[in-house]
Amino acid sequence: MGNGARGGPRLLAVAALVTMGVDAPVQGQETATVQGRVEIGIPITARRPTTAYPTRSVPAPALAPGSERRNVVIYLRSALPQGVAPVRASIRQRNETFTPRVLAVTVGSEVDFPNDDPFYHNVFSLSRVRSFNLGRYPRGDTRRVRFDRPGIVKVFCEIHSHMSATVMVFDHPWFAMPDESGRFVLDGVPPGDRQVTAWHERLGDTTVTLRAEAGRAVTTDFVLPVPRQ
Repeated sequence: MGNGARGGPRLLAVAALVTMGVDAPVQGQETATVQGRVEIGIPITARRPTTAYPTRSVPAPALAPGSERRNVVIYLRSALPQGVAPVRASIRQRNETFTPRVLAVTVGSEVDFPNDDPFYHNVFSLSRVRSFNLGRYPRGDTRRVRFDRPGIVKVFCEIHSHMSATVMVFDHPWFAMPDESGRFVLDGVPPGDRQVTAWHERLGDTTVTLRAEAGRAVTTDFVLPVPRQ
């Protein structure tokens, strides 16, 4: 992902508490597996809602550490580009929130932005990787964007300034997002010394170096941010 995966100037500085271990061999494989678990160690404050519709009260979403695990992206840093298949995905606009708030896709993928709210949205991005402005469209309509370059794309709504999402676009297959328990798996990792990055939109990113061995699984656990000693 290069420099695009670094947290912005308003992100917190983070580190990772990492535990590593080599598990039992994976039979019949010439590649390695990187697996582990992500924990969010602190509550994350929700952004204050603002809206172009002053007569409507908008509650702030509760951001619990458990739910935030699914907004982390784990990936191999500095991985060489590989042939990857594009996918079709969607980020819905519902209750003045982008769902999911973070999406990881491959180069060439198309993402739909359906509007489920009973009022207009205007989805746009000023990111250098992929800039667009979908214009205002009502409930039941959708717009589609194709992402042809790797990097990070920040997405916003022109009408509701509290709405934001992130699309991370990869030109290789070695990335994953944790499940609800925080567990993740990267399969088919080339053997050798590899850098694995855990990225979060509010907490920034942190990278560890590990040794991937063919036919084996290495375990790496992240805690964001690292507890102070």
